[in-house]
Amino acid sequence: MPTTIDDDPEVEILPGKDQLTVIIDLRGKDSSKLLVKANKKQLYIYDNETSSVIKIISLPTYVEPDSIKYEYHYGTCIVSLRKSE
Repeated sequence: MPTTIDDDPEVEILPGKDQLTVIIDLRGKDSSKLLVKANKKQLYIYDNETSSVIKIISLPTYVEPDSIKYEYHYGTCIVSLRKSE
């Protein structure tokens, strides 16, 4: 199982006023097999076909896991989450 990633050059976290955007380089991964989930403080990238975790990303602030939205374009996964109050 992968370790938690705190300083990964393939991950960029962009904090906004009300939301957090996480940009993840996933070149070489099949987007149809990816699943993105979150809890209040971490983001998880899964390979849905093998049920294995690809990345665990610690978030700098608490988020609302149910607000997760993500897109995958040309090897880059862009995840948006609303910050918790």
